[in-house]
Amino acid sequence: MTRRQELRAEFEDAPVSLALYMGAQLLRAAEDLTWAPAGTLHRRFLGWLR
Repeated sequence: MTRRQELRAEFEDAPVSLALYMGAQLLRAAEDLTWAPAGTLHRRFLGWLR
């Protein structure tokens, strides 16, 4: 099972909470990875939540 699948299962009944959690992780990553394009980070952290 991939980490994405694990997260979906963990937040199965709380999709908004998953989006908020991943948004917070996106912000942390953007602080650490200042060289990474914002669009790439967005796709990686939030793009798969649809």
